[in-house]
Amino acid sequence: MKTIITTLLTLIATWCCLAQDVQEPSIIDIGLTPEFIDFSLDDRYMVAEGEGWYSVWNMETQTNVLDGDYNFKLGRFVTDLSIPEGSGYFLFGHEDVFMTVDYQHNHTEMKGFSLKTGAQLWESTDLDVGVNIAESIILAHSGDLLDVEVAGARLSGAQKANNFFTKDRFLDRLIHYIPEKNAIAMTGKNGLQLVDIRNGNTLWTQSNFKGGIGEVIIDEVKNQLYVITVPLTDGALDELTTIPSVIAFQVDTGEQLWEVEYTGKFVPDYASLLGNTLVLPYLELTLIDTESGIERDGDVKSRVSSLRHVSKGLSGLVAMDKALGGNFGQSSSSSKYNRLIPRQLHFNTQGKLCYFTKFNKDGKWGTGQKKGFMVIDIHQDLIELEAYAILDNQWTVLQDDLDAGIFYVKARGNMNRTLITALDANTGKVLFETEKAKNSSDISKAFNPFMIHGDYIIDIVSKGVYVFDKKTGQKISYVSTKDLGIGTVNFSDFYENGLLLFGTKGLGVMDFKGDIVARVASKKIQDVVITPKDLLVLEAKAFKRVSMQDGQLLEDVPFKNREHIAFSRTGKILVKYHQDQVEIYKY
Repeated sequence: MKTIITTLLTLIATWCCLAQDVQEPSIIDIGLTPEFIDFSLDDRYMVAEGEGWYSVWNMETQTNVLDGDYNFKLGRFVTDLSIPEGSGYFLFGHEDVFMTVDYQHNHTEMKGFSLKTGAQLWESTDLDVGVNIAESIILAHSGDLLDVEVAGARLSGAQKANNFFTKDRFLDRLIHYIPEKNAIAMTGKNGLQLVDIRNGNTLWTQSNFKGGIGEVIIDEVKNQLYVITVPLTDGALDELTTIPSVIAFQVDTGEQLWEVEYTGKFVPDYASLLGNTLVLPYLELTLIDTESGIERDGDVKSRVSSLRHVSKGLSGLVAMDKALGGNFGQSSSSSKYNRLIPRQLHFNTQGKLCYFTKFNKDGKWGTGQKKGFMVIDIHQDLIELEAYAILDNQWTVLQDDLDAGIFYVKARGNMNRTLITALDANTGKVLFETEKAKNSSDISKAFNPFMIHGDYIIDIVSKGVYVFDKKTGQKISYVSTKDLGIGTVNFSDFYENGLLLFGTKGLGVMDFKGDIVARVASKKIQDVVITPKDLLVLEAKAFKRVSMQDGQLLEDVPFKNREHIAFSRTGKILVKYHQDQVEIYKY
């Protein structure tokens, strides 16, 4: 390999002067000029990638663990739904395994390596991730594409919780990690397969399985695997002939136990398993008894039956229209609430589901002009409480939340106004409504959420941030984006001590009391990390560091030609790389 040596004296001097608590940089030889550098979630490993190659390094010892070549171009950034071939990797922190995947049509090569020794553990060409299902799966998960575009290194909740990592969005959709079994589930030409990532052994294959995997849920108590299926492709024939369902398998043997159909458009990370009930909220609710494998037959099923019949009829019309080249019924969003935030169902302290939906005076869901609140015993399929006509038809629900016995609903109405309505979760009584907030006309494209923190409701709208008392709805403060100097809010995110606001003119940081902590002018943000001391902002052509203590700009370093910076998710490691040199800085 080529030895890489180039000095960045200006950058080194600037960094050392402004960040005295940073160790002197160390230099490692990668061997080739990397296009991307990423870090494992615990900062233990660094992965450098170039066109056709990868190099993995231990950051604690700063030694090379392994090097290798890809068969195809990197598939980590998907810009089209048609993906003929690509290469990528998974890093599994719990098992200390680095797995590479080279995929092409109906042929896949996978290799597993030890992150402790660098030795190859296994290799398989028998597995197949099923490239032909890419369109359906990626489209189903398209709700979080905005996250990636705003801040490229954002990670899924599953990755954070289970300490595994990949930057290839295509592979992240098709390969499902099951940490409880040290295994991955995938579907391809041989059916559904469960593979031990420590040795590459296929634990079992279900050759009768057809369709794509939308999501996998494991029930450790019953030792069962629930696979939520989606059509193989987004094509008209598959949509006409495929009936989406949830299928239960015995984890150790792969034996199919039962199958239940569901209606509606699959939404990732939205299903919930509580005790013996699996809740699928894709078209209102489907409540499945996981003991018998039968949908519970009670209030919910009866109230949603008419809506399901209509939905199935429309789905058939849409599929036939698509076969003829039309676009009837197509939507840019698969989400119930057309939102770009983590989806969840809310259960009170008694384990009862608090649910907000549209229904008429007769209780039929999905029809009428009013929206209301219900408390549901999901194990009995029994509606215990019903509060009708809380919101009129002009209001479109965007988000809901439950905190300390209060159920909050954010909705959008005429003239792009939004408000939050608070209900007593035990009685359904309206406690208060916040003042109506004005939003820009593009609010539906990138909905900005609210959250409950301490005694406050923090509500983000396109033109500013409100802070309300969570018990009374009284406005405590409001900060306009004009005051922040970041333009209209396009996207927002919460961190441990406050929130990030991505605007058309820059990035702002606020605490939960509504006070401005820091701001930075920027239009092409590629990555952001907040540490207790600093805000690190990576732009297309510059790196900026802002103090989280006083908001002062500590660094504003423009990049030279082919110069790059990357930092870990914790912000404790920063690397600068330019042609023949990789410099490592540690806090």
